[in-house]
Amino acid sequence: MKLLSALNVLPIAAAGMLALTALRGVAADHPKIDRSQGWVSLFNGKDLDGWKITDVRGGIEPNAWVVEDGILTRKAKGYLVSNAQYGDFILDLEFKVGPKTNSGVFLRYDPSYAGTGKIYWWNGLLEVQIFDSFGKKETDKHDCGALYDMIAPKPNTMRPPGQWNRMTITAKGSRIDIMLNGSTVVDANLDDWTKAEKNPDGTPNKYHKPMKDVPRRGHLVLQDHPGEISFRNLNLKPLN
Repeated sequence: MKLLSALNVLPIAAAGMLALTALRGVAADHPKIDRSQGWVSLFNGKDLDGWKITDVRGGIEPNAWVVEDGILTRKAKGYLVSNAQYGDFILDLEFKVGPKTNSGVFLRYDPSYAGTGKIYWWNGLLEVQIFDSFGKKETDKHDCGALYDMIAPKPNTMRPPGQWNRMTITAKGSRIDIMLNGSTVVDANLDDWTKAEKNPDGTPNKYHKPMKDVPRRGHLVLQDHPGEISFRNLNLKPLN
């Protein structure tokens, strides 16, 4: 009887482990945007109010970001930086890419480091990657939803180029949670990044500062990189 019981328990335990693994990439849903609960709009659908086109790296060109039919689109060289700074928050937005687009959202950006003669990410910079990674079976640290060069997104929930994607980023203290199209793809603790130029799993990264020491407050940035990228419905809920 004991042997039979043990044999019966094994498949149950295995099934439980599989269920936990399956749940790793599943989330209930993106948050409801309710103004009465503290949500604020970061984009009015008309102009760049609340943002500034900035020479984070590589200069600025005229009309780098434009608003057309309620959609914010990158047209030329220039990073878009929020006027306000944020510490802990939930950022919810929609984006659409073209084929082979490479873009991103920077969190807690410290502008005082720009213009020091070093590359803007040298001293540590949190970037949530936006990339045309639709259809990839195995994701890496540079695919859509990744903490760039730090941790790969799993599962791959990126939609085809030309379709809108929804992303929710929660930054609270050292915790960074990224949801893409209804699934949690990254759940990271920055305190695990204790060494410069190295991830917790031993793989290298490009940051010359331990990511546990990056600023916990700063600006949001929409990245200027090659490719078609558009945003809409940018909303944020402060958590502190």
